Amino acid sequence: MWQLRSTAATTRIRLLEVGLGIKGAPSTAPAFQLRRTTAVGTSSTTTAGTPHDPLDSAALGTFDSAWSVNPTLDTPAFRETVMATTAGGQTFWTFYDEPIWIPASTTAGLAIVNTVATGATLGTFVAYMVWEE
Repeated sequence: MWQLRSTAATTRIRLLEVGLGIKGAPSTAPAFQLRRTTAVGTSSTTTAGTPHDPLDSAALGTFDSAWSVNPTLDTPAFRETVMATTAGGQTFWTFYDEPIWIPASTTAGLAIVNTVATGATLGTFVAYMVWEE
């Protein structure tokens, strides 16, 4: 569903926090996993990172949310959570003590995937990631 990756082959990214939320209730409980990608796919919707300090240079990390070619996922998952079928539900994963490193590579990233995207209503979800470069 989402992927964080570097747009520079020389910059590693340190993931500090992930937030997930249910905006529109699905009919089947979503099960989200945080997993590495071995190929980033071809993203068609991306959002550049926003620095906390406006004087910092532009972010080199990119947050993808749609693909014409999906990323290839690695195993196992770093984290997994199953959420209820209720709008407003949230999950947060924090890594401030020990960040998860995303390699200095334009071909690898870190993805959040819903492994149970089924049911009459798939639901609407939101996510964010906090990282350092």
